[in-house]
Order: sequence, then C-alpha cells, then structure tokens
Amino acid sequence: MKKPPMKIIIEEWDGDGAIRIPDKALQEMELDVGDSLYLIEEFVGNTRCLVLSKKPQIADRIDELTEAWDSGRLDDAKGI
Repeated sequence: MKKPPMKIIIEEWDGDGAIRIPDKALQEMELDVGDSLYLIEEFVGNTRCLVLSKKPQIADRIDELTEAWDSGRLDDAKGI
C-alpha cells in the first residue's frame, strides 16, 4: 500500500539548513537516532528527487532482473 507523502520543513540549525525526520518515518524504516542515511539524487521521469536510503546506491530495475537471472530466480523477478 502506497503511503501518503510527509511534508518536512527545512529548519535553520547553527546557520545551516536542517530537516527533522518524524519518529513515525524513522520507525517505518527501522532507524533510530545515531543511525546513518544516504542522500541520493534520483530522477523519476524528468523530475529530480532527493531520496533518503539506508544503502549508498539504489539498484535499477535491470540490476534486479539481471541478479535474479544469474541466480536462477527469474520467476521471482517477474513479480518485482
């Protein structure tokens, strides 16, 4: 089920811009204070997006299909 977007305000913190991530979002990602996230620039169509991720790189769909093919799980990849 797709979740509605969360509006996050950019705040001032010691002269820099900062965002506060709501507890609900941290809990859904199984994160806590002190954990690290990566800020990744991605494009959805022609729209530039900033993504917070627990991994330093987001795999492309073709990477997932190739990995499934190589491991013999092609039937699993069809449902990705």
